[in-house]
Amino acid sequence: MMTLPTKSPTLPRLTSLVTVGVCSTVLLTVMAMLLLVDHFAVDYAAREAAQRLQQLSWQMRDSLNRAVQKAGGDVLLLSELPQVRDANSPAEIRQLLENLQKTFPDYAWIGLAYPDGSIYAGTQGLLEGVDVSARPWFKGGQQQLYAGDYHPATLLGKQLPPSADPWRFVDVAAPVHRSNGSYRGVLCVHMSWGWARRLAKTMLAPATQQYAAEFIVVRGDGTVMLGPPGMEEQQIALASLTRAQAGQPGALTERWPDGRNYLTGYSQTGSSGDPTSLKWSILVRQPEAVAMAGARALERQILLLGAILGLALALAAALLARRLARPLNALSHAIERRSTLPIGTAAPPIPTVDSFHEAQVLSRALVDLIAREERHALALQALNEQLETTVAKRTREIARKALQLEQALAQEQSTQQLLQERAAELRAILDNAHDAFIALDPGGVVLDWNRQAEQLLGWRRHEVIGQPLAAMILPPLLRRAYERDMRQLAAAGADHNGVMPPAVLNRRVELNLVSRAGAEFPVEVSMAYVPRSNGHLFIAFLHDISERKNLFASMEAMALRDMLTGLPNRRALMQALPEAMQRASRTRKACAVLFLDLDGFKQVNDRHGHEEGDELLRQFAQRIVDTVRKTDTVGRLAGDEFVVILEMLHDDAGAQEIADKLLPVLEQPFVLKTAIVKLSASIGIALHQPDDPDNIELLIGRADRAMYAVKRSTKQHSAATL
Repeated sequence: MMTLPTKSPTLPRLTSLVTVGVCSTVLLTVMAMLLLVDHFAVDYAAREAAQRLQQLSWQMRDSLNRAVQKAGGDVLLLSELPQVRDANSPAEIRQLLENLQKTFPDYAWIGLAYPDGSIYAGTQGLLEGVDVSARPWFKGGQQQLYAGDYHPATLLGKQLPPSADPWRFVDVAAPVHRSNGSYRGVLCVHMSWGWARRLAKTMLAPATQQYAAEFIVVRGDGTVMLGPPGMEEQQIALASLTRAQAGQPGALTERWPDGRNYLTGYSQTGSSGDPTSLKWSILVRQPEAVAMAGARALERQILLLGAILGLALALAAALLARRLARPLNALSHAIERRSTLPIGTAAPPIPTVDSFHEAQVLSRALVDLIAREERHALALQALNEQLETTVAKRTREIARKALQLEQALAQEQSTQQLLQERAAELRAILDNAHDAFIALDPGGVVLDWNRQAEQLLGWRRHEVIGQPLAAMILPPLLRRAYERDMRQLAAAGADHNGVMPPAVLNRRVELNLVSRAGAEFPVEVSMAYVPRSNGHLFIAFLHDISERKNLFASMEAMALRDMLTGLPNRRALMQALPEAMQRASRTRKACAVLFLDLDGFKQVNDRHGHEEGDELLRQFAQRIVDTVRKTDTVGRLAGDEFVVILEMLHDDAGAQEIADKLLPVLEQPFVLKTAIVKLSASIGIALHQPDDPDNIELLIGRADRAMYAVKRSTKQHSAATL
């Protein structure tokens, strides 16, 4: 039994759809175009108004900058005038300052302060003798040109004549030096805020008439310094002010504290690097309704014209759509007839439509399409089977690759974790090492720095990473040698196994470093070479040897000093005597050795004890030191034997004169703890002439024999020369 196709629900005709679609498209296109034109017109008007206000803010900004810079130039010019630098009386300076004030009446007060902060001279004698050391302009103007921000009159308010507006000042100050370079004081100009008010009125006159614009000048803390009545000395917080303070010029629409919307242009005065720069925010506002009045009128006209034009074009598009859809309707009827025929019934051919070329091509294409439909269906079935086979194969390959990738990622994660653990262990070892550790690149730049290095050198790790080592810790005299050694190390290179020459390995070098606090101290340094995949680096371990150096110095000093008297001992004398002989040969002036022995010391030691004997030796040694010259060397050989090395003797009698001066001093009574004793001394003298051989033992032996000759002679308490 034959089945008939189910009748589909009735759908809108193509003619109706095309007509509605074309009309709607034309109408929407025209309206969108007109709305776009309207949008850009309004946007253009807004940008024009914003640019106009921004230009006004720039003009005000430039005028304020020029006024402050001019005041700074006047102050610098005054500070360089000889009449100010070297004037001897306040009257001279006052006359010069008042002449400048007459030329520029906005300079409400000009004065010169002593270095201690007291006013030396001021216009009209105001504030002379007053201490201004606590004023910001005095502190800021001591070293360089200084500009002080807008502030009320603290000291001058009651001394200046009354004015319609309260006195407000901007300060400009600079140091003054005399012709000889000595510091004389600080010169300051108090510039009245009246100049800014006049400037605003001058610029506002045309702007107010044409644009109803208003200027607002705001200090860094948000205080209005200049603005409409009721706003001055008030603080405001606006988005335009925030952007202006950030140094971003521009314009925006915002709501002000009075509840109205304003279009506001903003900019900031001052420039970086200029000492007279003052960071003020310049706001120029205009009511939004005034700024956009012309644009709104144009908007209404454009919308009305667009509506009329859209309706006209939509009507024309509807008529054209009906004409274009007529051949398509014929094709549609033919296709509907074919679809209602029973299966197996011969279908009527698709008519050829000749209304226009596109319809003709469409009718022929439908005939070809029906003929190729079956062929394409068979080909599509074959391609579908092949695609299923290929997808199954690719799925298996993707699963295998995903498994391999998962295994590789797991292995890489394990390796990364192991590397992190090893790095943490190495960092812990370095941070807890007793020696300072430093890693350097071939150019001497610090790559790593452990905790002991921070404690030893005073620099934190994050402060030195990336910095050249020489500039941080080396004394200036060692930096050039260090840079030369680093170049030699880098030039030496490594062999193919990455090993440096033995000359640079396992060597310990002692040198002095400078800590962050400027203290210089000795360290022992050992360096090593570490090859890397992208080059190499140097590592150094530093060990503080300050205690070892101090110990060695202390031991050496103890080895050369007599523990009882504090004088040089025999070893020190044996070192000092050859040097004295060499100086005698070099200066062609004789030197001499005095050999002193304390007569009767043994009896005192036996009678009063060793402690009193030691005290006697200390007093005896001190008398010798106090009597001889500062340039002479006094030492103790052993027991009660002392040696004096005399240098730079003008003649042979010089040694005898010193010995004669010693004898009466040594014969004076010695006050001990338990007794007062009076002893004498025997002195042997041995002269060494510049041309004599440098024989220490011979010279000391001669002095010793001369001393014993005195002891054997009948003439007591004397000195003999041999």
